[in-house]
Amino acid sequence: MGSGWIKCYYEVGPKSRWRKGCRRIGKSRRGETRSGSVTMNTMARRDGLPIWISGDTSSMIPLIRVQLQPVAGGKKTYDEAWLQALLHSHPSVLPIRQIEPNFDALIPVCRELPLFFGAGKSGALDNFFITKTGNLVLVETKLWRNPEARRAVVAQALDYASAVFRLSYGELETAVSRSLVASGSTARSLFALASEDSNELDEAEFIDAVTRNLDHGKAIVCVVGDGIREDFTSLSTIVQGHAGQRFTFVLIELAIYQSSHSTEQLVVPSILAQTMLLERGVVRIAEHYPQGNKIVVDPPKTIVLNQPGPQGMTFGEDEFYEILGRSAPGLPDLLKSFVDRAASLGIYVEVLGGLNLKHASPSGNPLNLAAISKTGFVDFGPSTWWGKKEAARAYNETVAQLAGASVVERKEGQEFVVRMPGNKMPKLAALLPQHEDAWLAAMEKYIHDCLAHPVSAEAATE
Repeated sequence: MGSGWIKCYYEVGPKSRWRKGCRRIGKSRRGETRSGSVTMNTMARRDGLPIWISGDTSSMIPLIRVQLQPVAGGKKTYDEAWLQALLHSHPSVLPIRQIEPNFDALIPVCRELPLFFGAGKSGALDNFFITKTGNLVLVETKLWRNPEARRAVVAQALDYASAVFRLSYGELETAVSRSLVASGSTARSLFALASEDSNELDEAEFIDAVTRNLDHGKAIVCVVGDGIREDFTSLSTIVQGHAGQRFTFVLIELAIYQSSHSTEQLVVPSILAQTMLLERGVVRIAEHYPQGNKIVVDPPKTIVLNQPGPQGMTFGEDEFYEILGRSAPGLPDLLKSFVDRAASLGIYVEVLGGLNLKHASPSGNPLNLAAISKTGFVDFGPSTWWGKKEAARAYNETVAQLAGASVVERKEGQEFVVRMPGNKMPKLAALLPQHEDAWLAAMEKYIHDCLAHPVSAEAATE
């Protein structure tokens, strides 16, 4: 990249956000800081105070911002312990779906998780959460008073995360049990906590998922506080020291409000900054190309601290490629290369169970070019959604010919799907890498046909 510039990808559409998509290299603007391999937007926010309005709008109650402060003189105050209890009792306060859309609801495990750092040093993570699919969320709470304290708590949270990643599954369960017993609760296994409201979880799969995340350093690491205000440049230096791990680091502010004559509180969470992974400059050998092995340049993982908005490869996308590689080694490299080339057409990735290739559309509903499962099968049926039948038929006919499949009509001709003999979806390996160029050309034509003849929102819902 050179000289501290970052190539950003922005996709414009009805759900515009930072994604792999249309490429733009921007110049530094006022309010942005660019330093080395890290880019940060430090624009100051200007928040007003909320008001509570009755149903008929006849009365208005102003809400006052509550300042979190240490306990003093027995007076009821909002301190770090109160903040930890709030998160443990109401984990939905954390905007996890905005950070990682593929995450399930958070399950509170424990507070004050005991950890050891070696050389006689120990500490306790404030809040520990899991999801039913074995994802980990580590939270450190802090009242923000001065810049040095802010930098210290970020470093502390990352040290705690590193200590968690050094644990085995059994060691993590032991630490959780110690925490639960110390708080007066009954010790329970992680699986028992995760499966409390579900009878469909497989214990072996859950343990494997947690173990894999521990081994790979995969988690969401959050620092949650009141009124976080910081020069992100200094924080980026701290986060960068942990670039070898595959976590997402997030700064979350919880603003607490209440009225002068009520004890009820309004909690407003805000994502102030989160990391993304950029890659630059590592040469490796990728296998499974028809011409033999291929030299691929992959960047080393570089952490970027930025204002909210998913960028680069998300947690879910990273996990998708990992699972895909277990059933089809070499296929993730081929698909990543294909996705990078497809980005030049404005195609972006969305991970919802599988990996979906989409393109923005003026109708408000995105074009769906393919839905790829974690086992390597490709569903082209979604290309017919939102009234795109004629363009989708031509697109699917081309893809079917490439894959040695055929097009099958469904729903009285309203949907066309690509099927192999035995009514199976084609495998991704039937298209990549041997038909990569032809598939991209088919995508480009499909996008052109759809945008040249847009379907109205009314027709799309019929």
